[in-house]
Amino acid sequence: MSVRQRLLAFAMAVTMWAVIQPGTVSAQTSGIGPDGYTRFAWRGSDNSLSLWQINPSLAFYNNHVYGPYNGWTPLAITTAHNNNTYVLWQYYDGTVTVWSVDTNLNYLTQNFYGPYAGWSAKGLSVDTGTGSGFCIIWKHNSGSVSVWRVDQNLNFVGNYVAGPYFGWDPGFTSLY
Repeated sequence: MSVRQRLLAFAMAVTMWAVIQPGTVSAQTSGIGPDGYTRFAWRGSDNSLSLWQINPSLAFYNNHVYGPYNGWTPLAITTAHNNNTYVLWQYYDGTVTVWSVDTNLNYLTQNFYGPYAGWSAKGLSVDTGTGSGFCIIWKHNSGSVSVWRVDQNLNFVGNYVAGPYFGWDPGFTSLY
């Protein structure tokens, strides 16, 4: 295939992709597993979620689309040391669910938390202390932050609360 044919095929693919999309998407969060694969998330304007997987050579490898689910908004992802990806969703009433997704981005299971008065989930991070879990970051209306440790089976293990501290805002953990 000539360079011109490849460029034409690429342009057609981009045009087709743009036509079938429901609207703009925004890149959210990402994680890199010990396998070297990067996982990242796109949130559609309809609150659907597209998870992508990029191989260690930075070539597209895999993707999976979930939703939209009425009342739910995807907020964040992280990838733990077991190569599973964890997806944080928030319901309009403040309830959250965390999904466990396998190394190929297939849904495994979920657990629900909340709602908790005054608290909003803001993000996820890898729990480097245990090696296979992750943390949920919560922000209180007062400006306090709570970091929850959750194991790979989505069980709450413990938490730490900090703040509020005058003049400091933990808000950049997530805009949503």
